[in-house]
Amino acid sequence: MQRKTKIITAVTAALAVITLGSGTVLEMHAANDVSSVSQTTAPSTVHADSAKLTADSASGTKQNYTVKYTDKNTGNQSATLQKKTYGSSNRAESQVDYVGTNTEGAKVKLNGRTTAVVQGVMGHTYVHWNKGDWSITAVASNADETGTPTQFAKQVNQQITSSSLPKSADTGAITVYSGTEKQQANSVSWQKGKQLYTVSGKTAASTVKLAQDTD
Repeated sequence: MQRKTKIITAVTAALAVITLGSGTVLEMHAANDVSSVSQTTAPSTVHADSAKLTADSASGTKQNYTVKYTDKNTGNQSATLQKKTYGSSNRAESQVDYVGTNTEGAKVKLNGRTTAVVQGVMGHTYVHWNKGDWSITAVASNADETGTPTQFAKQVNQQITSSSLPKSADTGAITVYSGTEKQQANSVSWQKGKQLYTVSGKTAASTVKLAQDTD
């Protein structure tokens, strides 16, 4: 796992601001503002299963922004992508809920020669596995009769195998649920240097697809 440290020197820029006056500060701030999805790394639309997500707002700055998505089939705000910039790559990495390979539990075979670990906790079954620098956890309610936790984990593994996750990520973590959540409980987060990207959504497939389509 590579760790990248960037040293940014701001002395020249600061001197230019002091020399040119307050008008330059306002112009620089305006140029750094984000008001449309085209100013971000987020996709404008996402198709996953029956969901069609469309970005309907973008706000913040180029270092810290939020893009919100609406599912056109339901008209509800269904997913969010956030970018946050921290003071160091270590600080950004600490925000990623990465689970290592030392997880205890019964082992189960998924597709693509992937081996996962299964645990049951408080009415839910957790299936966990790792792919390179990515940690994946698929969660199924024991009351869900539409399929087994292993079947759901296989679906998730197939999706992330057929289309790559952000390749520039230093480390990443995925936690997704088998059912449609009332809140944006599904999460994909990854660290790229000092930047942390987080996608949250109501369904597993659309949340993962949004992360996959983020450039």
